[in-house]
Amino acid sequence: MINTSLSKAILIVGFIGAILFVYEAFTRNAVENLDSNKKLTDSGLSEDWKSGNIILLIRHEERCDRSSNPCLGPDNGITVSGSERAKEAGIRLKTYFKLDNTDIFTSPMTRTVQTSDVMLGKASLLSDREAICGSDIIDKLLKHKTANRNLIVVTHNTCMKDLIRTSGHKHSWSPEYGSLLFAKTTSKNEIQIVGKLNPDDFPKHPPQI
Repeated sequence: MINTSLSKAILIVGFIGAILFVYEAFTRNAVENLDSNKKLTDSGLSEDWKSGNIILLIRHEERCDRSSNPCLGPDNGITVSGSERAKEAGIRLKTYFKLDNTDIFTSPMTRTVQTSDVMLGKASLLSDREAICGSDIIDKLLKHKTANRNLIVVTHNTCMKDLIRTSGHKHSWSPEYGSLLFAKTTSKNEIQIVGKLNPDDFPKHPPQI
């Protein structure tokens, strides 16, 4: 009877251990969700932004050609509702971070240009959609990053996934329209992902820093 109970206890402990191992393996290297003021504060984004060390990738807003919502302009651009969300996201972003020490680039696609115009104002056009994308995205970002100045790129979900993958993180996040992916440059001139934010998760009021 004692042996049977002991065997059951060992099985239970082993089962729990297996569950914890799977959970840890699944969450290891996952990109952190910065969906609260506390997480934003603890991430150190504010200080890194002031130092000009941040790289921010933003996915364009809702595509008109994949939606039944009214278009803002050409059908290869974004929807009216997408432009309204981009405007709101821009207001929130600017309450957290000043943009006077920031270089802004955008993919030349209509949907990214419209998103950038509404959210951030005028941006520098990249040469093509893949200018900051692909397996060498880190090198491309570092090439466009000026020392002590933040870099914002309005881009596409595939490019954001490229940065996640090449940075060694799990490719388990599918960026929504208007999502933000924060990274920073290190003293070794490397790029380290800080966290992500879906547009609806952006806290409405900045932390008291």
